[in-house]
Amino acid sequence: MGYVSLYRKYRPATFDAMIGQRHIVRTLSNAVRNHTVSHAYLFTGTRGTGKTSSAKIFARAINCEHPLADGSPCGQCPTCLALGDVSNMDILEIDAASNNGVDEIRDLREKIKYPPTVGRYKVYIIDEVHMLTQSAFNALLKTLEEPPAHAVLILATTEVHKIPQTILSRCMRFDFRLLSSEELVQLLVRILDAERKPYQPEALQAIAQAGEGSVRDTLSICDMCMSYCTDEIRYADVLDVLGASSPDKIVDLASAIVRGDISAALVETDAILAMGKSVELLTRDLARMMRNILFARNCNRPNLGIPKELTDRVVALSHETTNDRLLRAIEIFVAAESDMRYATSPSVVLEAAVVKASDVTVSLDTNGILQRLKEIESRVRQGASSAGAPSGFDIQAAWGHLLNQLQWNPSMRAAYTYAAGVMPEQLALEGSTLAITVYKEGDASALQYYLKEYEKIIMERYFDVTKLEIRIQQPDIALKQGVEALNQMFGDGVVQIKETKQGD
Repeated sequence: MGYVSLYRKYRPATFDAMIGQRHIVRTLSNAVRNHTVSHAYLFTGTRGTGKTSSAKIFARAINCEHPLADGSPCGQCPTCLALGDVSNMDILEIDAASNNGVDEIRDLREKIKYPPTVGRYKVYIIDEVHMLTQSAFNALLKTLEEPPAHAVLILATTEVHKIPQTILSRCMRFDFRLLSSEELVQLLVRILDAERKPYQPEALQAIAQAGEGSVRDTLSICDMCMSYCTDEIRYADVLDVLGASSPDKIVDLASAIVRGDISAALVETDAILAMGKSVELLTRDLARMMRNILFARNCNRPNLGIPKELTDRVVALSHETTNDRLLRAIEIFVAAESDMRYATSPSVVLEAAVVKASDVTVSLDTNGILQRLKEIESRVRQGASSAGAPSGFDIQAAWGHLLNQLQWNPSMRAAYTYAAGVMPEQLALEGSTLAITVYKEGDASALQYYLKEYEKIIMERYFDVTKLEIRIQQPDIALKQGVEALNQMFGDGVVQIKETKQGD
C-alpha cells in the first residue's frame, strides 16, 4: 500500500486515543459500560474535531463482546474482527451530501428493519446530515420516532442550525469543541516521535496555530511540512509552507506601528508584500502580533509560540505602548481582514489599516476620558445650596448627562422620550429642589410618572438635591415671556398683548 496521510494513519481507534473531547468520551464510555445506549445521537462541531471518529469508535464499542475498562472496543473478539471487515453491513456510513434525497432515506427505513448479522446493534452513521432535503428529514423523522430496538442512528453535522427542531429534540446532542494549541502540539510531538522525524518546538507551535483547533487541518499541514523538509522540520520552513511572513519582518512592522512611524510602517508593508506574501495572511499575522504584544504587556511569562529572541523583542516592544492602542490596532486589522473579502484592491485596505493603526493622534485614551468624566461628576455632585445653584455648577450639562443615562438604558426609554423635550430654561435649582416648569398639564403628569421611578438617580447623582418638583406654567405667563423675547429682538413696543372681549 502507498503512503497514508497522517490524519488517516493516526485516526483514533479507542476512546483513550481521543484528544480534547473528554466530556463526550466520558458520556459515551459510561453508556457502553452501563448498557444505556440511546437510539439517536447528534454529533456537531467544527470540521476535524473528531465527530466521525467518535461515531465509529462508539459503533464498535456497543457491539463489542468484551469492551475495555474505559468502554472502548477490544478489537480482538470475533465481533470486533467482523466489524473491521469493509463488507460488513452492521455499521453503515452514509454521506448525506451526495445521498440527500427522500428516496435514500426511504431505502434506509426499509433496511434498518433487518437485524444485525454479528453484533447487538445495527448502526447508521449519517455524515453531513444538514444536507438532507426537507422531505428527507420528514422521512427520517418517522424512524427516529419509532426506531427498531436493534437500531442506533448517529447524525454528524457542522451546521446544526440547519437541522429541524423535530429532529434535534429526538437526539442526544454532543457539541465537539475546537482543540487548544497545547493539545495539538502534544499530538504532533507524539506522531512525529513515532515517525522518527526531528523538529523544532517553535515549528510545532506554528503548525498548531495554523490548524486553528482542527486536528485534521493540523495533521494535513504537518504532512506538507514533512514532505517539504528533508531532514528536520524547522520554524522557517513551516512559514514557507504556510506562505506566512517572516516573524522578524512582522515584528519590525509592528514596531513601526507602535512608534507611530507611518512612513516606516508603509515601507515595511510594501517590502513584505513585494516578497509575494498573501495580503490576507499578512493582515492576520499583524492582528496576531498585536495580540502577542498585548499578552506580553499584561502577562509575566507569555507563551507566544515564537522563538525566544523574538519573544524578547516583543516583550521590549510591549513597554512602548498602551493596552488601548493595542486593542484599537487589533480591532482595525480584524476589521480589515473582513473587508478584504469584498475589496477589489486588498493591498489598499491593508495599507489604510496600517496608517490608521499607526496614527497616535486618534488613539483611544480611556484613562483620560474616565478622568474627565470623574471631574464632571464631581462638579455635578456639588449640588445646590439653599441660596440656589453653586458657583460653577452647569445645570444644562447635568441635565445632558441625565438624558444620556436615560437614552442608553432600555428600561428608561419612555422617560427619555418626555425628558428630552425639556429645555434648559425650564430647569431651576431652588435650594434642595430641582424644579422643572412645563406648559401643559399632560407633560407635567407624564414627567412626574416616568421620572418618579428614577428620582433617586436624578436627585443624588446629578443634582445632589432631595426633591423633584414639576410645575405647570400658565399660558398667559408663557405668552408674556414670548412677547418679551420678540420685543428684545425687534424693539420695545413692536409686539403688544391686546385683550379682546367675547364676540370681537
